[in-house]
Amino acid sequence: MRISTNQLFNMSFNNLSSAMSNLAEASNRNSSHKRVLLPSDDPAAMGGIINCRSFGLETGQFIKNIDTASSWLSLADGVLQQVSTDIGRIKSLAEQAATGTLTLDQRRAIGKNLRGVMANLLNKSNSEFGGKSIFAGHKLDSNAYEEVLGATTTDPSLPAGSVVAIKGASEVSIDVRFTSSGTVGTDTLTYKYSSDGGKTWQNGTLNPGDTELDLGPATMELKNSIAVKEYADTGGGTRFIVRPALEYRGDDNDDLNVVKYGANGLNAKADGQFVKDILIQIDKDGNVNSPPFTYSYSLDNGATWVHSNVSADSRLEVPGGSLTLSSGTGATFLKGEQFVIRPNTADLRLDISRNQSIRVNHVGKDILGGVYQKPGQQNSTPSPEDDERNLFETLGKLIGYVETNDLSGIGNCVEKLKSVHEHVEMKAAEVGARMNRAAGAKQLAEVRKDNNTVLMSSLEDADIGELLNELNKCKLIYESVARSSRMVTEMSILNFM
Repeated sequence: MRISTNQLFNMSFNNLSSAMSNLAEASNRNSSHKRVLLPSDDPAAMGGIINCRSFGLETGQFIKNIDTASSWLSLADGVLQQVSTDIGRIKSLAEQAATGTLTLDQRRAIGKNLRGVMANLLNKSNSEFGGKSIFAGHKLDSNAYEEVLGATTTDPSLPAGSVVAIKGASEVSIDVRFTSSGTVGTDTLTYKYSSDGGKTWQNGTLNPGDTELDLGPATMELKNSIAVKEYADTGGGTRFIVRPALEYRGDDNDDLNVVKYGANGLNAKADGQFVKDILIQIDKDGNVNSPPFTYSYSLDNGATWVHSNVSADSRLEVPGGSLTLSSGTGATFLKGEQFVIRPNTADLRLDISRNQSIRVNHVGKDILGGVYQKPGQQNSTPSPEDDERNLFETLGKLIGYVETNDLSGIGNCVEKLKSVHEHVEMKAAEVGARMNRAAGAKQLAEVRKDNNTVLMSSLEDADIGELLNELNKCKLIYESVARSSRMVTEMSILNFM
């Protein structure tokens, strides 16, 4: 068979190109130390490598979230430890003020010290991490607390909400005592007030139709139609102490909102403990007064539904609680109408694994107390109402009693400070538990990350010795092909003549 010169050249060129390609591929593998560079190298291994890379990125983000959460919680833990120390200081000052041999001036000096502690606690309650408030719930860009004026009454017969508002400012507590009995807004009432612990008194009059007491640097508005009694020095009657208070300005986890889509004539109320939205859908037409009802609910914003739920009455049971329907402007509902139970959640949570998250912020009033104006309310009230769990209100009352020389009130506050201290310590322990949980989650995430790295290395990385042998082999083949190609291209009829 005759082999033309053109065929010789083509064969040489193809062999040289193939050898060069193999050498380049071997060089790439050697420089990257990777066995699999393209899906075509090993399709099955490449699938595992892609999964490992995705898992590695996910785990890396979880570790970042855990580090962020740990920093938030570490700051809160440090602040609460300092608050605990401050409570010890408050207890010491309160016990000094409760000593019967102290004079009014000595107690007022203790009151100044207590105001300094309150100012210090105000700064700590407004602590920020990265410019975000850690005790204001979801209101991260605003202070958790502001200083205002509050009022303490020693008249147990007054109803809740008797003080509507207090305006103005005062650097000392104001002792207010009614000197006549009657009804606010109806009768002419007289009162007196003192800003120096009872050394001197100013007189005032509350006329019919008026509900606001003039207290010099401040005013106090009382609820219309409440009955007040003349205060006797031996005890009894209506008395107020206007003193400092700290008002919580963040949001809370107290209430549940129900959003209706259709069924506008019905009333709906949710009860229970919910950590996320729950969707409820009516499956059949009906009347709220004629149970049973058939309904479905979703815990993942409608992605999946739990069907064929039947209620025996107007209460629709769902995980965490229930939704109760009642007639309003109408009583009927149609198939497909929906309700959304939406918790008024103040929690800021970070994912620390595929199925777990951790709360990093706090609702300040649940830890430190104070006064709080709930959405829809007209005035601020103590929250929590129990003084034994309300540090800031107990401290505010203590300052008022100390500066007005009220030994009985001071003694009462001394007892409550013990329970307040226990409450704050318990909340600090909860923060510590979350810190431990974050530390455990980080350890587990790092172990998973290391295991994933080992698995990806076994799929992707190449043996160095094998790479070097393969590279040397490709070099030798390339050099041989190049030498043979050069010899072929130099051949001509003249070489045989």
